[in-house]
Amino acid sequence: MKKRIIVAVALILMSFSVGAASPEIKISDEEMAKDAAGDEEGLQRLGNFGKLHLFGYGELHYNAPIGATPNQIDFHRMVLGVGYDFNDWLKFHSEVDFEHAFKEPELEFAYLDFLYKPWINFRVGSVLVPMGILNQHHEPPLFYSVERPELYRVIIPSSWQEGGAGFYGKLPAGFDYELYLMSSLEAATFDGGTIKRSFTGDQGFHDSFGHVGEQRAEDFAAAGRLQYKGLPGFRVGTSFFLGNTGQGNTSIGKAFLTMLEGDAKYSFEGIDLEGILAFTNLSDTGNLNTALVAASPAFTNFVGKQMVGWYLEGAYHLLHHLLPAAPQDLVVFTRYESFNTQRQMVSGFASNPANDRRTITTGISFLPIPQVALKADMMINQNKVGTGVNQVNFGVGFYY
Repeated sequence: MKKRIIVAVALILMSFSVGAASPEIKISDEEMAKDAAGDEEGLQRLGNFGKLHLFGYGELHYNAPIGATPNQIDFHRMVLGVGYDFNDWLKFHSEVDFEHAFKEPELEFAYLDFLYKPWINFRVGSVLVPMGILNQHHEPPLFYSVERPELYRVIIPSSWQEGGAGFYGKLPAGFDYELYLMSSLEAATFDGGTIKRSFTGDQGFHDSFGHVGEQRAEDFAAAGRLQYKGLPGFRVGTSFFLGNTGQGNTSIGKAFLTMLEGDAKYSFEGIDLEGILAFTNLSDTGNLNTALVAASPAFTNFVGKQMVGWYLEGAYHLLHHLLPAAPQDLVVFTRYESFNTQRQMVSGFASNPANDRRTITTGISFLPIPQVALKADMMINQNKVGTGVNQVNFGVGFYY
């Protein structure tokens, strides 16, 4: 079935591209700025064939851990996007992600936009959760490291989508917002008495969501984001996700998740300064851990009641002053992350000091054109017990 789906998608995209004229694809500075700032119309900046829009992104990674762990090369993501304008007020957007060289196809998002006024529009479908900035705008050239930041892996999972509906729009004085009622995460999924997937002590919420694929929907959540971009080069925002995650499992309870974050970025004179702080609190973690141990008596990867993480990143565009008119960009950066997925535990379940971690990532990103990036960096991974493994990464990423 997966092979048939892949072949069908490929044939559809080929027919579109062959049957239409092939206009020259260009990106203006204004369009790039809109996309980097998170404007929705950025999804339609390329591959426009009348009402049909083709877009997507991909990235190849080479990871070389220092030590006995084998090196690995992986075409991590290949994303094909299709949009369609039914008319000037009803639009469709979608992306299908074929991860790890087409081994793991999944829907990244698919939703309808009903446009009414700049300050209020309606969206329904499989929607990217508006937590932080990277979950919604994660095309590889838009961040400098080969891998996404660790915070966006274990505390704010990406790419994280849920089924839902809500409103979004632009407000006066440089503000914009999103507000949705969505399906929620599932704290633990069991299959025949065994653990299929769950929140964990070391990986937090990573891979704990169901990708809107026949996932349980006994519980729902509210999610939203408020953002300010009223000053040149400046962005500040805050996001939330609130909802039960027990999904009707009486042995776990409600497992109410509170996820909050704040982020900011300031760009000036070729310098980028960015930071984020994320905090989560999960109720009924005692019940959850008890249920996980009951399903697997050897389970010791206990879920934390509270998780916290933050990072600060500084970057400098080397050609900004040397060759200000050059279309290329060469960026050096350093990011310091601190995150603890077991910041607070409930009585009876001990934390693992190895989950109190620090990661320093430093490297370089070369963009021959704005939508293509060649990257190299080193990750220095530390934890409270000194078992972190450093890693060298090389990658190439693109979007169109």
